[in-house]
Amino acid sequence: MSKDVVVAVSLEVRANAADTLDILLISTAGEKPAKTYTSLEDIEKDWTKSSDIYLKGAALFNQGKAIPTPASLVRKVTTVGFASPETPAALVTALKAYQQINNDWYIFMTDKSDDAYVKALGKFAEESEPSVAELTAGVEDHRKLYFAQTTNKAYASKNARTVLVYTEDLEEQADAAWVGAVGPWYPQSVTWKFKLPAGLSVPVLTESEITGLETNNINYVTNEYKKNYLKNGTCMNGEWIDAVIGADWIALTMRSKLYDIFMSNANIPYTDAGFAIVAAGVFETLNEATGYSIIAENPESGAGIYTVSVPKRSEATDAQTSARTMPDIKWEAQLGGAVHGVKVSGILKATLS
Repeated sequence: MSKDVVVAVSLEVRANAADTLDILLISTAGEKPAKTYTSLEDIEKDWTKSSDIYLKGAALFNQGKAIPTPASLVRKVTTVGFASPETPAALVTALKAYQQINNDWYIFMTDKSDDAYVKALGKFAEESEPSVAELTAGVEDHRKLYFAQTTNKAYASKNARTVLVYTEDLEEQADAAWVGAVGPWYPQSVTWKFKLPAGLSVPVLTESEITGLETNNINYVTNEYKKNYLKNGTCMNGEWIDAVIGADWIALTMRSKLYDIFMSNANIPYTDAGFAIVAAGVFETLNEATGYSIIAENPESGAGIYTVSVPKRSEATDAQTSARTMPDIKWEAQLGGAVHGVKVSGILKATLS
């Protein structure tokens, strides 16, 4: 018999915290199991203060005086220790073996800055982004972004997914300091240029050396009219860091939303209406990306500047229907971007009449 009075009480569902970057610090000073830290004091318990891991952790965590001051501070990092590798290839092999244990990390840094290691690790990062063919064949998408530092003004490579910063003092840990100063804005899209991480000095460079760094897309702290900041905010292939991170966020988020849709519905019909249910994950992701300035916003409507082509049931082939795979959803979007320079001209007049 049904009851005349039914009272149901549930706790309010709290909004999920903003996404944070998953950072991995890799030591080659000896084998140590992976461990996640949330404070510098905890890192100090397992690593000496003179170790590269501690110094990188300190550079990551101590960015409260960076310019501009970050929205928050990095307070989570995972470390792992590998035996000293005989070759760069051996380090990559050890890193791939670690992936079999834990692949839930995105930005990674190591204690190696020699050219050969930077090149090998850069190649590993570039190959971490699977092609469409590989994804279709079942390869999982666990793309990585590699940050490194160098004292070689003439280092040259075109590796995608590698961010290299020049420094005269490796102990400043310029790569980690930069991530600590800009990373906390994630997933909000911000340019990595014009930032000055705490603890970084200005290198002494000649005009020809600066030209070389610029040509090879190596970032460095500059001094222009007594203003110190990092140039240029790019990966080694010339792509903007924020554009790469934004695209990676879209891929990660859209995939997650689509899985949630499939798993939360008892059945999605193979109809136009069913296709629209799936496409909702695409629209939701692109709208969120607009809110994070990853995608440009229409100044009049406030809507994201993107287009999505949702297929119709009539467009499905017999093979797709039989395999229960809907036709591809295709979309295009305009990057939010950032202003990186300006030229101002004017005329001084005795009067404005």
